Amino acid sequence: MGRVRSAPEAPRAARRPVPRSHHGDEVEDAYEWLRAKDDAGVRSHLEAENAFTEARTAHLAPLREQIFEEIRSRTLETDMSVPVRRGQWWYYTRSVEGQQYGIHCRAPLGSPDDWDPPALSPGSEVPGEQVLLDANREAEGHEFFALGSFEVSTDTTRLLYAVDTVGDERYTIRVRDLESGELLPDEIPDTFAGATFSPDGRHIV
Repeated sequence: MGRVRSAPEAPRAARRPVPRSHHGDEVEDAYEWLRAKDDAGVRSHLEAENAFTEARTAHLAPLREQIFEEIRSRTLETDMSVPVRRGQWWYYTRSVEGQQYGIHCRAPLGSPDDWDPPALSPGSEVPGEQVLLDANREAEGHEFFALGSFEVSTDTTRLLYAVDTVGDERYTIRVRDLESGELLPDEIPDTFAGATFSPDGRHIV
């Protein structure tokens, strides 16, 4: 009888207890060291985990590709989300065939009594459309991209948004002047995905 090939053993992270205190309770976190994303040991362990996963799921690659193509064939790639009216603007997100991320836009109301949202037709543009954020451009040059917060100030003059270009769920908050289209010079790194303007638009919370 032939030898039965044993499955590769999953890599196990070393236990390196670190004491922590929370509200008077002392605990030990054996895996705190894994938070150091730039540590060579952490990177080595993550690479081993990825290699193990790839080896164990390699046989699923054809099925993954088949499912992906089936979903893609049923998806309208050039499309528009349902516009939302806010103040004197319609806000919506467009998708374009061949592009991976959404294009966040707004278009002015025709009149204060205008409750008919704009529609997207092939080969046409929405009158007066302003692109607030093209996530495809934001993602250029990065292997990973995720958009967190996306918030327009109450006076509709500034856009707050947060991006993660690494994949560690640590976002950088940026603010754009929507009248000039320019980014403000200050940004806030290493934040959570969620953030918003205060009602008066003077603070980020």
